[in-house]
Amino acid sequence: MAPGAVVAHVARRWGVSTGQLYTWRKAMLVQTTPPTAAPSFAQVQLAAPEPTSVLPPNAKPAGLIEIVLPGGALVRVDAEVDGTALRRVLAALSGR
Repeated sequence: MAPGAVVAHVARRWGVSTGQLYTWRKAMLVQTTPPTAAPSFAQVQLAAPEPTSVLPPNAKPAGLIEIVLPGGALVRVDAEVDGTALRRVLAALSGR
């Protein structure tokens, strides 16, 4: 959205496809209320979860749910998942 920004450069810098940037831009432009701040990317770092129990190889913990979204994203949660947080994650991954 910055004047003079080149989509390919932004996409390469953040490791996303140009198509994804155009999709996000289009979604942002059709918002009914203007954004309160300039759009920006958030830095995300993933850390290995702390093991809660030792399972045999290839065993799945009880209550494990695997959700495969149409775009190929895979979300795994267990019985301890917060429903509100899961809804937000699924909405974000499905583009809603």
